[in-house]
Amino acid sequence: MGLERTAKQVDDELDGICLQMVQLMDEYCSNIGRLEHCLRDGCVHLAKSRYVMGHRSVSDLQLPTSGQYTARSTVVREEDTNVIRLACDESGDDPIKRFGVLVPGSLRKAQEGFCKCLESAIEAAIVKAEMETIQGNYLSLKNARSQMTNVVNK
Repeated sequence: MGLERTAKQVDDELDGICLQMVQLMDEYCSNIGRLEHCLRDGCVHLAKSRYVMGHRSVSDLQLPTSGQYTARSTVVREEDTNVIRLACDESGDDPIKRFGVLVPGSLRKAQEGFCKCLESAIEAAIVKAEMETIQGNYLSLKNARSQMTNVVNK
């Protein structure tokens, strides 16, 4: 009788994990959708900027080729908790300054769009890591459940 009760508890835990996994998949898909939307908007605004300023004014020629470049945002993985987060450093280089002092609004909107892309990518990575953890829990519970079934059948 005790085995049936624990088997029922394991089945309930498996159901809960499946439900949680479906919710995380939904959240992951919405993060990827947001990422796609921000990336598309950023590219459209960048194309508008290239049209307004000229294709030679907005190109890879403005990328740093020499000297140290300090990023304003970096992705950090905390080793003790294995958590991924975005660290912002306001003292970093502002890449929009490479295009001049008076830049079109579409270039600023492109920068905002690509910054949102980075945030959405981090959120998606966090959710994916959580899904992998839950998948490991699911597999261990499934193995425990199959062992219970094997004991009962013998």
